[in-house]
Amino acid sequence: MSDDETSKRNVATAIAGVGLLLCGGALLALVSLVIPNFIYVIAVIAGMGFIGILQYVTWGWRLDKNRIRDDDPPARS
Repeated sequence: MSDDETSKRNVATAIAGVGLLLCGGALLALVSLVIPNFIYVIAVIAGMGFIGILQYVTWGWRLDKNRIRDDDPPARS
C-alpha cells in the first residue's frame, strides 16, 4: 500500500471519528436538556476521559521515548 493510499485511509478514519464525537456530544447535550441531573454524569465521563488522557501522556507517550530497544548496547556502570 502506497503512502498516498495510507494517507487517504487515515483522513477518512479521522473524519469518521470526529463525526462520531459530534453525534455523541449532540446526543449527550439533548439528554442533559431532558434530564437536568444528567449533567453530573457527563462531568464524571469527562473527568474519566481527562484522567485517561493524562495517563496516556504520562506513561505511554513520554516513557516510550525512554524505552530501551533490543538493539541498544548495554549501559556501562
